[in-house]
Amino acid sequence: MWIILLSLFAFAKGAVGEIDCDKYFFEQCERPKLFDEIPREVEVFKDLCPEISPYIECSRDYDMKCEEEDRRRFKNPEAYANFIDMFDEICEEGSILNEIATSNLKCFNETFSNTNCRQEMDVFLNPYEKEVPLDEFTTTHVIPERVHCLSMILLTNCILTDITNNCGIKARYFAVEYVEKSGFVDGSCPLRYRESLLPDIDEFNLNEEQKTFAISELERMKISDDV
Repeated sequence: MWIILLSLFAFAKGAVGEIDCDKYFFEQCERPKLFDEIPREVEVFKDLCPEISPYIECSRDYDMKCEEEDRRRFKNPEAYANFIDMFDEICEEGSILNEIATSNLKCFNETFSNTNCRQEMDVFLNPYEKEVPLDEFTTTHVIPERVHCLSMILLTNCILTDITNNCGIKARYFAVEYVEKSGFVDGSCPLRYRESLLPDIDEFNLNEEQKTFAISELERMKISDDV
């Protein structure tokens, strides 16, 4: 499940004193193996799982030292602590989240080998993509930040739907825990972009399920902002 989700979460390496804000965080770390492949064997999962929490700690350190407040994944270290606690539980043999994760390794593999969520996100983004000239010979393509924010919400909804349909309600519970505690959506939706999305949600071509989920996520993030 986390191949899509975790791959979009940024991690840094090292203690705060070692972090160089002149470098991108991904230049200062190696990707955990679980970012690239969901193991099918429980023993392999058990061996790789403990690598993740230290990387989350380093991402926290980079965030707090180098990022402007409105661009941080979480506003405070306590939110990172909750995320780390969640992964500690995922890795703890016998815990509820560990049981769900290890019993669904095959299902997660099959689900994310066959999902069309990325393609659906691209279809949503295409009308909003703008070509911008860099010079007389080169152009680049940009997408408005708030549209990117909404696309991540829609991607999350699609992923959760696939997990529910293929792996069941317990697996969905596991995924929702990850989405909410990881700041998966929040990290792609800085406050200054998402503030305008809620009142303007009808401007976008969404079906009722997408619209309902988008509104609930934006309202959830607003509650977190107000805490």
